[in-house]
Amino acid sequence: MKFNQNYLISLGLSAFLLALMFLGPMVYINKAFFFDLIIFVILAIGLNIIYGLTGYLPFGYIVFFGFGAYGVYIGMRIGLGPAEAFLFDYLITFILAVVLLPLFRLRSHYFAIATLAAFEGMFYLVGSPTMSKYTSGALGASLVPIYNPSLTYILAAVFLVFTMFLLAWIKSSPYGLSLRAIKDSVISAELDGINVPTARGIAWIISAMIASVAGSLYGWYSSFFYPETVFNLTLGIYIIAFVLFGGAGTLIGPVIGTLILYSIYQYFSISYSFYLELFFGILLILIVLFMPEGIIGILSRRLKKSL
Repeated sequence: MKFNQNYLISLGLSAFLLALMFLGPMVYINKAFFFDLIIFVILAIGLNIIYGLTGYLPFGYIVFFGFGAYGVYIGMRIGLGPAEAFLFDYLITFILAVVLLPLFRLRSHYFAIATLAAFEGMFYLVGSPTMSKYTSGALGASLVPIYNPSLTYILAAVFLVFTMFLLAWIKSSPYGLSLRAIKDSVISAELDGINVPTARGIAWIISAMIASVAGSLYGWYSSFFYPETVFNLTLGIYIIAFVLFGGAGTLIGPVIGTLILYSIYQYFSISYSFYLELFFGILLILIVLFMPEGIIGILSRRLKKSL
């Protein structure tokens, strides 16, 4: 029953988001808004896999998004064709995710801070004069030669549906139960016979690859970007807020959180841009203090009480 429920929820959410993605521009002509919205939903789902299901919060998660955008550019700079450049991009992201696996030896806030340090290191490496031969440094990266917004938009929609059903599969599978056991207690999970490093590492790599694909699609769609555009720590904090606000560890939570908060973000960025970071900072504090389960958690609890 639960297996079917997760897939039905994913099907409904996918249908709604696809309708929003393709019909929304008929009402609100800013198509880039809907593309960014879908990219942020994908990022929120990716973060939800590692944080919502295992309890490990990577403050530097956005590093994989940045690598996703720059990996394609680097691949083309070294002479690869477009398809090979994308494959090269995902390969180096995979390697980075594997290299960062030892960070899981750290617990709680130490892990979060360590991922933040990794983010800062990668950000300065990409923008450094040493790497400018491959990244163009502060001059920015251009994917104009392969610019194809229509195709990118469709591929983003396809990947969104894939991530929705991937999350549903994980939550419905024995592997998903293993991740939830790790979230409850690493020691108890080990005593139950779960290979914690392997289960946790797979979730980390899946999460990283989702962010990498989102980054590559974003870079392809925008066609020109700077290191600070894609290696944007503020964006990473927003994604965390989206997941927390909607409800970490749930299917619907990251989607609802992103839809609501990104719409608010868009409104503030146009009308009150000076207060944007202040608003999200205060909101994040309030969520942690008063809504740790998010909107979906609160609604589920109230429904149980009423039944």
